[in-house]
Amino acid sequence: MAAAMYGVRELYGGALTVELPVELIDSSDIRQIPDHQEVFLSPTTLTSIIFEINNYVGPSVTDPRASPGPTTTTSTATLPDGTITTTTTTAVSQTSNGTVQRPKAELDAEAAKYHFTDVISPLDTLASPLPNPQPVKMVDASLASYPAYMLAGNINSFETSRPAQRSPHGGQQIAPSAFAPQQQPQLRSLVHQLALLIRLQPYGTDLCVRINVPVKEFIEAGQRTGSTDRGATEAMIAQEVGYARDILTRVVATLAVRDWRLFDA
Repeated sequence: MAAAMYGVRELYGGALTVELPVELIDSSDIRQIPDHQEVFLSPTTLTSIIFEINNYVGPSVTDPRASPGPTTTTSTATLPDGTITTTTTTAVSQTSNGTVQRPKAELDAEAAKYHFTDVISPLDTLASPLPNPQPVKMVDASLASYPAYMLAGNINSFETSRPAQRSPHGGQQIAPSAFAPQQQPQLRSLVHQLALLIRLQPYGTDLCVRINVPVKEFIEAGQRTGSTDRGATEAMIAQEVGYARDILTRVVATLAVRDWRLFDA
């Protein structure tokens, strides 16, 4: 696979810029995309790159027991001689189990996992437990001071269907009874997802980047061509995952905010 050629892409009307492979197709040219997303597709595989503006995920979402942080209480008292005194006390709130407020880096890591799993549809599951998100340093000065994390994992996507029932009188099939036994969910897709989370707390925003590599489609493509070389199929998957990692590395190196008003909406 030849090295990809990169070029600057404008996102959200130019409010963000980033370098991406020039071969990627802007999905908005072929279908409607939600306003909070920018989606790009590989022209040769089903690999997709998604930029997404989400609400900032706080500790109340990742852990309802999390502490809201230090609180300050001010009280006044009048002494017998008429002097008024003021006392200010600052205390660290505790969670319901008596532990002190958790480190911000720990909460950020949980937010990264939250965003990773938040896009998983009902019935779909993680193929294995997620690893700990790894902190990364955004390169452009506009984002360099904000916490960022990378995370990778596999998602199993399932579908269910009921067997069609034939009319007892023959002829046309009828809809299955609500009491008919359902088939077990069938694996429809296995996706390897690479995720980047940039935490823009002052703007109440979590900026997410996801790259989805359709692993199962590569396996099925080999089956359609009659290939029995498992090693060759695994090599294709590894190559595509490596391509996705290269893209995410370039995103970390080049993603920049040109207009902060994007996050005021």
